[in-house]
Amino acid sequence: MKLKPFIIPIICFLIGMALTTIGALLKIIHFEIGAVTGNTLLSIATVFKLVAIIWAIAKLIQIYRTP
Repeated sequence: MKLKPFIIPIICFLIGMALTTIGALLKIIHFEIGAVTGNTLLSIATVFKLVAIIWAIAKLIQIYRTP
């Protein structure tokens, strides 16, 4: 199986992981950057990871359904 169709979902998941790390760090040190808090970054990161997972599953289904 080629990994080329999964490049965008992988990048999206890695962005989500980075945002999770930054959000957790912001929560630990109780730091805010304007309206950006640890909670908002963690929420955005969760959405990024869910989109990446759903996108990867859709790509897998698309690859295995084509003859």
